[in-house]
Amino acid sequence: MPDAIINPAALEPLYLPWEEPNAHRVRAKREGDPAVHEKGRRPSTIAIAQNLRQAVSEWRQADYAYGCSETTRELLLHWFWRAHRVPGADGNLIEFNYYFCQREAIETLIYLMEVRRLTTLSAITAEFGGANAEIAALGINPDEDTWSRYAFKVATGAGKTKIMSLAVVWSYFHALRESDSTMAKHFVVIAPNLTVFERLKEDFEYGKIFDKDPLIPPAWKGDWNLSVVLQDEASGAATGGTL
Repeated sequence: MPDAIINPAALEPLYLPWEEPNAHRVRAKREGDPAVHEKGRRPSTIAIAQNLRQAVSEWRQADYAYGCSETTRELLLHWFWRAHRVPGADGNLIEFNYYFCQREAIETLIYLMEVRRLTTLSAITAEFGGANAEIAALGINPDEDTWSRYAFKVATGAGKTKIMSLAVVWSYFHALRESDSTMAKHFVVIAPNLTVFERLKEDFEYGKIFDKDPLIPPAWKGDWNLSVVLQDEASGAATGGTL
């Protein structure tokens, strides 16, 4: 059996990790021909995901000008619209950008929770489920709507820990700065096994990720008071927030 031949051009990225996807590849019509480049983002086959992408994109293009608090808008503009430079491995400053998948994940969470105030699976399905959405929403077991639950489906290596840190900072400052906030300042991160725990520990121990990444606007750092407690560690009473 002949060795498989890999075309290096097929592995070249079509856009940078922090850019919004603007092209994708599709299989050639004739066997053996190179893949065809199509303009635009690859559509999702999941109606809710596809419709949410469009809604969140429109909100992003409007500079988050409607539906959210000043606290939220300030954080989003700080994270994604301002230039950041952080120390690299050699100590020199390098440019920092959140990946687009990380950005879209936290934007979507905020859009659902604060802009649209959709806190149940049935409500999200009815709004973004596409054809027969209302019928599909009626078919959801009420037990599934007892608690608000959101999930990020992100590729391995795409930075789920950074998405978690963005969500923590947003919730913390929203609870601190918005008088009518229902958000939390206390968080629990659960690792499925020891390997994942050790990886999370590298980022979260002593709050490393919150100091390393440009998560907190400089003028707000005096208000940041989050204690990080690892499993089996004793902890006193927290005066701010706790992770």
